[in-house]
Amino acid sequence: MIGRKIFDETLKKLKRFEGVKGVIVTTTEGLPISTTYETEKTEKIAAHITSLVGKARNVVSELEEEGAMSFLTITTMFGEVLIAPEEEYILIVLKEKGVKIF
Repeated sequence: MIGRKIFDETLKKLKRFEGVKGVIVTTTEGLPISTTYETEKTEKIAAHITSLVGKARNVVSELEEEGAMSFLTITTMFGEVLIAPEEEYILIVLKEKGVKIF
């Protein structure tokens, strides 16, 4: 697994983008590794996103799509949640709607 220092550096870089509200890195089991949020909010978001990623992976599998799911975006009236699931961790970026960071 990638070291915590690398996760912390990545969070700092992402947090500098205008419009980024917060960033969380969690294990695929939902255990937070690094975050810009307080503990309680981090744990709730990590648990929900981890569950969602598992369900989305099942959908991709049922659709018999080739390859693995690489990215999810949730758009709300006020913001977006960008989710990059990897083999051992999940990167979650919460940002203002319409702001481009990648």
